[in-house]
Amino acid sequence: MGDDFDTLMRALYHLYPEQPDYDDAEELVDYKTGVCERVDGNYVVKEIIDDPQDYEMPYIAKDIPWKASFVWDEEGSCSRWKIERVPDQNTTFTIKISIEIERDELERYEYEVAYEDMCYAVADACTKAIKKHGLWGYYHAIYHPDMNLRYLLFLKSVALKNFEARKLTFYEEKGQGETSDFQKELELLQFDM
Repeated sequence: MGDDFDTLMRALYHLYPEQPDYDDAEELVDYKTGVCERVDGNYVVKEIIDDPQDYEMPYIAKDIPWKASFVWDEEGSCSRWKIERVPDQNTTFTIKISIEIERDELERYEYEVAYEDMCYAVADACTKAIKKHGLWGYYHAIYHPDMNLRYLLFLKSVALKNFEARKLTFYEEKGQGETSDFQKELELLQFDM
């Protein structure tokens, strides 16, 4: 699958509008600014703006993902990927994928696909690779970084509409942190697409 397959998984993960952790999205995903207003006690994006400096203060803002770009280097070729979506908070959307591959000559490909379908295809490939090689064997078979299981769990949950496996519960006993159901996560990881 190559070194940058994990980057593809990471891009899909961060293009979903409800991801709270932007730390590993830096230099991969571009965000638009969503101006929020309070509706029934929650902040809801009411408008997407291009330049927050042109907007009158004060306002509450939220980052809305809209584009991921990365380069997938292969032996003898280089692929530039761009995955775009409409910048809004909808969790069901279509993505536009543009790929430029440089070999002897430049090839261009463009696709439009439902986000859930792309998650399904990527999760299916990952599941097959893990079932064929195992986690330890996968790492040694490809000589690249490990597959990020958090991304895989997320992509499978979107593709299969199984959000129970990624449900977080406040951990009462210690008074801090959150927990998820490890059994449900394992079942989802092992589930054939």
